[in-house]
Amino acid sequence: MAPQSLATHPSNSFDFNHHSHRRFNPLTHSWVLCSPHRTQRPWQGKQEDDDLSTRPSYDASCYLCPTNIRANGEHLQNPDYTDTYVFENDFPAVQQNQPVLFHNNSQDENPLLQVESVRGQCHVICFSPQHDKTLADMTEPEIIPVIDAWISTYNAMQQQDHINHVQIFENKGAIMGCSNPQPHGQVWSTENIPQETAVELENMAKYRQQYHRCMLCDYVKTETEADKKAKAHGSTAVLPSMANGMNAAHSSLPTTGTGPLAGSDPTPPTTPTSTTFPSTKTVPSSAATVSKTTPDGSRIVCENDSFICLVPFWATWPFETMVLSRAHLARLSDMTVVQKQDLANILRRITCRYDNLFRCSFPYSMGVHQAPTNDDASQQELSHLHLHFYPPLLRSATVKKFLVGFELLGQSQRDLTPEQAATRLADCSETHYKSAV
Repeated sequence: MAPQSLATHPSNSFDFNHHSHRRFNPLTHSWVLCSPHRTQRPWQGKQEDDDLSTRPSYDASCYLCPTNIRANGEHLQNPDYTDTYVFENDFPAVQQNQPVLFHNNSQDENPLLQVESVRGQCHVICFSPQHDKTLADMTEPEIIPVIDAWISTYNAMQQQDHINHVQIFENKGAIMGCSNPQPHGQVWSTENIPQETAVELENMAKYRQQYHRCMLCDYVKTETEADKKAKAHGSTAVLPSMANGMNAAHSSLPTTGTGPLAGSDPTPPTTPTSTTFPSTKTVPSSAATVSKTTPDGSRIVCENDSFICLVPFWATWPFETMVLSRAHLARLSDMTVVQKQDLANILRRITCRYDNLFRCSFPYSMGVHQAPTNDDASQQELSHLHLHFYPPLLRSATVKKFLVGFELLGQSQRDLTPEQAATRLADCSETHYKSAV
């Protein structure tokens, strides 16, 4: 049975901050269960000591630090690099020089047992020569070479005939599987389009077919309108009182930074017009209208003229965020110089806010979604540059959120509402807590 619309019950007392509901993710065509009342329960789970140890700026035993020997057994030495350094992964997940597995397309092949070979290349990108410097610690001019490395690696892989997709990502922190504490990211380039990207492209294509517009252009506009509505009404998400420090006092740091574009903009940038695709059919009205039956409150964390960072309406992880380009850009290499500077600005601000949330080096997996490197014109046109941040922390630096039980066997679930999470992050300083000591 289809869920009954709240619009048919104007007198009901449903409260998004206290009552269970589920939210639809149009990018993955999936649902996430939101159970905000569970934030009131006491926490009796496992606790761990904060990892507040100070790392040196150079570690002679680190395989990634400048001039050190890498761990590949071939005695390759890193150069004495001074900003961002890129090299082919010594232990790649996919390889370029391997045979191709050919299928005979015989009817005798079992449809339940399918396999394909995957060729590709893997690269490592060391963000900084300093062993202890994460994106949150770096200045915007120091982040620019990281973005340049992403672009140059993407462009180089685009020239490879067998490469059809380039996935740029960073795993920050040992809990996210990072095998080396030196701040770095990776690039996996493959001849197939991975599952998550393929699903997003499929659903963006369906949205385009139905509405003749870009899904993420519409989403940027929708969230900007929701933010304006929240500010006009002075509404903020109700923050629950949670055990184990969720409501612990934040740092006494100011809520905005000190540099250009460092804090939240007092006047939001002009909302761009959604990219409209040609059609002979009647184009439906804009999807930017904020429904009366959706939660009040802004989900925007920070923004500038080129990018917006927000907690997605359908977020799974407690403090998950998305960074979206305001303009319809297909890939990083489409950015202007100013847009590149604005991306560095947004990356510094959100990673700094993450660290300040629980006063720790905040772990996450971050990935860039952009156009595949293939020749599919439709996919190039559909793609809208955005970044995903998936952090595992929930209540403090020691309380982590894992996808278990119902999340694994049923569907994704969260306790803190996206509006509450956005308020938490928006209240954080953009001056790093370590620099204010």
